[in-house]
Amino acid sequence: MLTIETEKFFEAIKNGERSKIQEIIDRAPTIVSTKNNSGATGILFALYAGRPELAELIAKRKTGLDIFEAASLGHLSDTEVLIKENPSIVSEYSTEGFTALQLAAYLGKGNTVDLLLRSGADVNAIAKNPTGYTALTGAVARGDQNIASTLLEHGANPNHRYEGGFTPLMEAAASGNVDVTKLLLAHGADHMIRLKGKTALDLALEKGRRETAQLLQ
Repeated sequence: MLTIETEKFFEAIKNGERSKIQEIIDRAPTIVSTKNNSGATGILFALYAGRPELAELIAKRKTGLDIFEAASLGHLSDTEVLIKENPSIVSEYSTEGFTALQLAAYLGKGNTVDLLLRSGADVNAIAKNPTGYTALTGAVARGDQNIASTLLEHGANPNHRYEGGFTPLMEAAASGNVDVTKLLLAHGADHMIRLKGKTALDLALEKGRRETAQLLQ
């Protein structure tokens, strides 16, 4: 259960209240390491909320980042140091059940993704939570063609099923991302996989995504 101060901290992050966040940290400096009910630190919560400037603010007030924060922020030097100190850290999972590679891919940190892959991170590791995400599903959800390409070139499974049976191709097609759809098909994505009887083509048509639908016909 979160304390009142912690609840105020995460609420301020959610609302983008920079000055309030600074005031709370001034009163309780250790709050920068506190996690919310899902297991996210203030830094990660700010990044999820699309507030990278607040994540950086909190990071500056923290004496040391963990691998998940460093990778998610795209702090390459910090990530390198942490890996050098403990090479197996690339295989560890956060309290939320994600690897550093999954977080970096989802948050669009291409350089960190490259570093983690070079350091032996498992490109097909599956999140230990109900999402069932892999690094590729995160990159596709973000619509990041470059990171998705890097992951596929390193052997990412284009047909991984997550969140009840979705595939990366279904996500790309339904969201209308032509480039990512082409990329997945070029790397062996199966367009005939069905989710509750529907293929990626069916989902694209339902969403009115003509361009991706044409690629799947």
